[in-house]
Amino acid sequence: MEFEALNPNLYAQVLDELELIPSTKPYQILFYGSRERGDYHPDSDLNFYLVAHSTDQMKSQFIDSISRALQKLEDVAPVNMIAGDADSLRHRLKISEPGSVQLLEASSVFFGEGIFEDLKADWDKWKEREIPKSDLIQYLEKRIRFFKQQVTRNVKDEIAQLERITTLTLHIWALQNIEDLTHIELLKMDTPDQLVPLFTNLYRKELEAPIWELLELQTKVRKLKVDIRWKRDVSREDIHETKYKLISLRNDEEFMMNLWA
Repeated sequence: MEFEALNPNLYAQVLDELELIPSTKPYQILFYGSRERGDYHPDSDLNFYLVAHSTDQMKSQFIDSISRALQKLEDVAPVNMIAGDADSLRHRLKISEPGSVQLLEASSVFFGEGIFEDLKADWDKWKEREIPKSDLIQYLEKRIRFFKQQVTRNVKDEIAQLERITTLTLHIWALQNIEDLTHIELLKMDTPDQLVPLFTNLYRKELEAPIWELLELQTKVRKLKVDIRWKRDVSREDIHETKYKLISLRNDEEFMMNLWA
């Protein structure tokens, strides 16, 4: 792991703190993304996924304690943590949701034991099936509605909202238009550095003008996300322009109303 190689004492300190955090049920922290894969660049985050029981996630002190422990790794790179429970992750795996596919195929266990191993056993059976496209599309459309309805509190939230809606829109397009999708392609779709090359190289013949524009927008939103993560100046004009472009490409009047309400 990148941070372990840079500062083994810091890594050990974080693990020691995690050991002392009380929880109702056992929990696990997964490490994923470019820092885990080894193909990171200087702007890459440290990405973690907390798998914890819903009763523990409802306790703000539990989540805050884990976040504070992981924040010590900010000396290496910005830390990003997402939380979920095993049951919801298992449901997402059953429908081959790209984010869950990445977690099971391209992550390692940072802390804890038992949960990931059980999920991995289930996933090794499910991934032999065909991708359940209709169920997955329905789920992704629901996620888009969720992100559209979010009230953003700051610029960082606005950019994250745009990034998720843009990415999910591209996922749905691929599911609707690419006949022989594989789980490896789904994994690449949830890997920021690989999404655009996947579309432009593998799906080039199927792409129409609006999708090319959406891919360009995805690249722009990703840059905004990196800039705000590393506390660089971000132009409000760029964000407004990106919003209008996404609304136009999606032909989404409801989204416009939500954004400017």
